[in-house]
Amino acid sequence: MFKAALLVIAFILLAAIAVRYDFSWSAPFVKATNVVKTHVLEVARAADEAMEKHRNQAETIEKYRAENEKLRENLEVLSAFANEVVSLSKLKEYDPPADFKTRAVRAVAYSELPDLQRITIDYPDLKQGEIKGLIFNEFAAGIVISGAGNYSKALLNGDRECSYSVFVGETKAPGVAMGRGGEMIVRYIPLWMSVNVGDEVITNGLDGIFFAGAKVGVVTKVTRQSAYIEASVEPYYKTFDHGYFYLIEAVK
Repeated sequence: MFKAALLVIAFILLAAIAVRYDFSWSAPFVKATNVVKTHVLEVARAADEAMEKHRNQAETIEKYRAENEKLRENLEVLSAFANEVVSLSKLKEYDPPADFKTRAVRAVAYSELPDLQRITIDYPDLKQGEIKGLIFNEFAAGIVISGAGNYSKALLNGDRECSYSVFVGETKAPGVAMGRGGEMIVRYIPLWMSVNVGDEVITNGLDGIFFAGAKVGVVTKVTRQSAYIEASVEPYYKTFDHGYFYLIEAVK
């Protein structure tokens, strides 16, 4: 490439000299030189156009890259918003008894992995020692036991430390529902009460955690202990796809 450039320059110099001193053979030589000059100028112009085109392409690519990045960010925001809307839409409108009100709260994260029955919710107002009930639509889902800043910890139905008072069956046999590794068990049912497989379990509201009547689950097994009846319960709420709940608050 360098040698070729030198030859072109030498060719042009010879042409200039021939013209300057009017050599007889200069005419065809100059004509040939003009052809070379024209070709060199065209090559240079083509090179400039190619560089300009490349520069414009680079600027266009960078512009589109920035626009795509912005679109991707907007898509992520819209996707997150859509997920929130879908999650919130699963929470049906629910009217509690007159002495209670409900407040929608959102599950933020699991609070103590690998325990999937303990979650953090966005509820900032829990006072020391308070326990509040969580329901998902008409189903009792768990209890809220402690707060920290803008969040609180909730124990879902299957947690062994989750407990609240209930009635079992049409006889309204009283007992205490407790978590048992993802399921529930109702203990302390009086021996003289009638409890059967298939009986529905509901909250009785006597502990101040829930109002009376929130559905808990169905009895799957009945065991008579020495001092009380114990009933295994399949809870209605036992999903791991946590979204929004209603938190139960007593009207003061």
